[in-house]
Amino acid sequence: MKNIFKILFVIVASGVLLFSCEDIETNFEELTNAPDPSATYYLQFIDASQSLETAVSESGELVEIETTVSVALMGLPSSQDINVDLTLDPASTMEADMFTLSAQSITIPAGKTSGSVSLTTIAENMPVGEELSFIMNMDAGEHNNPNPNGTVVNYNMLRINFCPLVDNPGDLVGDYAGTDGAGAYMYNVNVTTSADGTELEVGAGLGFGFIADFWAETVTSGGNFKMTINGNGTIDIPRQYLFTTDYEGSPYDYEIAGTGKWENCGDTPRLILEYDIYYPGDDVGLAGTYSSYLDGMTYLTADITMQ
Repeated sequence: MKNIFKILFVIVASGVLLFSCEDIETNFEELTNAPDPSATYYLQFIDASQSLETAVSESGELVEIETTVSVALMGLPSSQDINVDLTLDPASTMEADMFTLSAQSITIPAGKTSGSVSLTTIAENMPVGEELSFIMNMDAGEHNNPNPNGTVVNYNMLRINFCPLVDNPGDLVGDYAGTDGAGAYMYNVNVTTSADGTELEVGAGLGFGFIADFWAETVTSGGNFKMTINGNGTIDIPRQYLFTTDYEGSPYDYEIAGTGKWENCGDTPRLILEYDIYYPGDDVGLAGTYSSYLDGMTYLTADITMQ
């Protein structure tokens, strides 16, 4: 009897759901295909606060910021196009020669609920390393969102400070000093780098303090590894052998993999490497496995500067 009741209940419920879906679909058609020309609506910017910065291509060329300025309609779609005028706020520190807009107004087509224009920087006219504010206002008259925060765009724009390498990787060859580790397990470290063809080889030292103190093992051999230095300021550390340790008379091999970035502005180059140490064959390294002991950090960081 309970099974029969359950079956009947499912059939009835399914019928209700089918009816409801059809009713919703009908309402949707009315909203989208037959907009009310007298409907009240408000307009506001979408994602009105952003922080953006220029990038660098693999060849070391400056890459512009490309984004959009978008407006959303709050209410029923209109049967006519809606035009929203845009004006640069006097408080904006992004001046007119530092960017281009694909149009000076945004059009929301009839029956639609949003529209946008493209924003592209002219980075060569922007100061280096100084964050600027791109502040723009909309003017939709009585249709402006009553909340003033919705009618103002405020993007933070930054042209990054980037100094390309003249000789890659030769410009990064030398003696480095800094810190290495994660969480409370940070150590002073000194390493020497050398060029190996198109790669930069890092001499023994990174990971030694961590493996000795946190992991209670002593490095007995190895320690060097190679990195690929990319022209856009990034570094790749492919998975490779790092060193061999001793624990209670038994040898253990470890591997390294990670990423990083290089900085070449100022008096001396700087390398910031984020990596982990792995047992051969393991997908997760020591820091990733024991991050709860490392203030949540899932990788080790070496921050070293040429001396």
